Amino acid sequence: MPTADALAYGMHLVYDGVQADPSRLADRVLVERMVLQVAALLGSDGTHHAVMIEEAGGVSAGVALAEAAVSLHSFPGLATLCLDVFSVQRRQAESLYGPIEQAFAVGRSTSRRANRARAPRPGDRSGLVRRLSGERAYALARVTDLEAVAH
Repeated sequence: MPTADALAYGMHLVYDGVQADPSRLADRVLVERMVLQVAALLGSDGTHHAVMIEEAGGVSAGVALAEAAVSLHSFPGLATLCLDVFSVQRRQAESLYGPIEQAFAVGRSTSRRANRARAPRPGDRSGLVRRLSGERAYALARVTDLEAVAH
């Protein structure tokens, strides 16, 4: 797993999809497959494995690459998902979230893309799980607000 001592600068994409198919959002295998598919678009050679978190409220998957990181959080009870992508290389945002929209039958979405610095992902599995868990909690706080606005 990658380790680095300095901040990385690059593209940060945050995508929130609402009114998605709850049964697909609850599918652990689909969540894992989609995060690996986005990682492949960012240059993964297929040897990376997703770190997974399963909770009563949904599933999260994350992949840390040398120059990119992807996390996907599903919330079936809210019919919502969050995709977070960081890459030091510029990417067309639609190419990253388009497959996610199709796979989970997203009804509405919002996305934000910015160039920014990001701290490197931890290189050990327990550190990655801790980081993914924190990102999941933050995503849930965001989508809970998003859900109130959507209805």
